[in-house]
Amino acid sequence: MAVKTDPAETLRQVPLFSSLDKKELTMLAKLVKEQRYDQGTTIVRSGAGGHGLYIIKEGAVSVVQNGKTVASMGPGQFFGEISVLDGGPRTADVRAEAPTVCLALISWEVKPLLMENAGMTYKMLLEMVKRLRNTAPLHQD
Repeated sequence: MAVKTDPAETLRQVPLFSSLDKKELTMLAKLVKEQRYDQGTTIVRSGAGGHGLYIIKEGAVSVVQNGKTVASMGPGQFFGEISVLDGGPRTADVRAEAPTVCLALISWEVKPLLMENAGMTYKMLLEMVKRLRNTAPLHQD
């Protein structure tokens, strides 16, 4: 029998949300939708409009840009955070490499919460900046 986990506790394990307090996590957890994907399913497609942030609860995904796998992700990792904020096109395909369960947050549900909770938004922004700094290439003149 599968153990039902508290969505707020699952969110707390994700770096993007780790600095949020219990009240903030609970508000966000109310918006989470669990989605299941079979192995080989493309979860997001490069160039498509982005309206969802996905947190991997179970399984594994690969991130593919221009036909090349650029990253592999597993439980606790997330993707789609930039497109969910700006609605811009996806920059890569993300494909389930095993049966995968994701927790999805949809932009039009998340944005009002972020607009009304500046402290929560700021904490998440700091985490996104850390992630960008860690992935941005170093430029040398």
